[in-house]
Amino acid sequence: MTMVLSDNKWAGWIAVAIGFSIPISTSLDNILLALLLALWLLEGRFREKVSSALDNPIVIPALMLFGIYVLGLFYGVATWHDALGSLKKAANLLLILVMIPIFKEEKLRHFAIWGFLGAVCLTMLLSYLIWVGVIEPNNFFKGDQDEPVVFKLRITHSLLMAYGAYLFLLKARQCISKPSGILFGVLALAAFYNVFFMVASKTSYIVALALGVYFIVSHWSWRSTGIAVLFLMILFGTIYKLPSSTPHQRVLLMYNEAKQWQPGQSDHSSTGDRLEFLTNSLRLIRENPIWGAGTGGFKGAYAALVKDTKMDPSDNPHNEYLMVTVQTGVMGLGLMLWLFIVQWRMAPLLPDSFDFLAARGLVILIVSASLVTSTLIDHTEGLFYVWMSALLFAGWKSAGDQGARPCRSPL
Repeated sequence: MTMVLSDNKWAGWIAVAIGFSIPISTSLDNILLALLLALWLLEGRFREKVSSALDNPIVIPALMLFGIYVLGLFYGVATWHDALGSLKKAANLLLILVMIPIFKEEKLRHFAIWGFLGAVCLTMLLSYLIWVGVIEPNNFFKGDQDEPVVFKLRITHSLLMAYGAYLFLLKARQCISKPSGILFGVLALAAFYNVFFMVASKTSYIVALALGVYFIVSHWSWRSTGIAVLFLMILFGTIYKLPSSTPHQRVLLMYNEAKQWQPGQSDHSSTGDRLEFLTNSLRLIRENPIWGAGTGGFKGAYAALVKDTKMDPSDNPHNEYLMVTVQTGVMGLGLMLWLFIVQWRMAPLLPDSFDFLAARGLVILIVSASLVTSTLIDHTEGLFYVWMSALLFAGWKSAGDQGARPCRSPL
């Protein structure tokens, strides 16, 4: 009994530490995950743990989505190397089943959120120090003054910073103490400034705007809406009036790249590549619409499609919806959307308004980011999604449970 309790305790703190590690170190992520899984296996009691996890409504959709990747091993065009590599990435979904029972303790969920926000604050501080030149370019950090990223590359850095900014807004809204509310508000503004004006990522612009709009709607009042609209007008006006600003340059570049793109002609621009991936992926989907090309089949199917053309092969369409549908057809796409819908609908049954809105924000992040990047196959984005899903939804209670107090929102 003592051993079981000890394993539970250590597994809980390792799960908390993963939240701090995700924005900082892939190597540390892998070490912590290996330790967590080892403790989970050594503890035993598999029937009890799995049964506890299956009571949670997001676990079945996650397992079924993973299951269709297992099924996809037995058909399609992928080599075993590519198929098993794709299955390994999809296996992150199993971590939801592993971590939900661990995070049922409210104290651990509390520490985990603060661990993640602490890592965001550390990243933001270092990013600003790089930006102003206090920290010079070095081998430890990835950025410089022109692009002050720290531990992760541009897209990943900005996505985590945008979600961190959203959580700071929720904390500011929740605070009873005015000084604490002001502090969280300042942190939110600093994080959003980092996203929009310091680190250039079109993906994060989409995510940050989507999160900002939802935050406004979820706290609907004429006063707050008026302030938010005024803020957005000032933001967009500033971007428009400052042609040298990072957002202005990125949006203008995207427009010019889209204008110059020609179907069938690889132009090696970011926007042009994405348009090419879109058109070619849709052609692949039409060839195998129901079940797709099989797990890991995107690379081989795409290579066959562009053979003897001027287009380059690719193993990533930079769009999670395309990646899933090319490999597993509309069956896989439907399961992924089902998972997102279940999370959206079950969020009001989380313990308090912070968890509810944080969960809705997580869905908004994954849905919007997946339009322009393959979120579930990227290590940091995929691990962050499953870790935060387990963390937030571990506190779920069914509507019939005593003590369940559903949160309410206009959406």
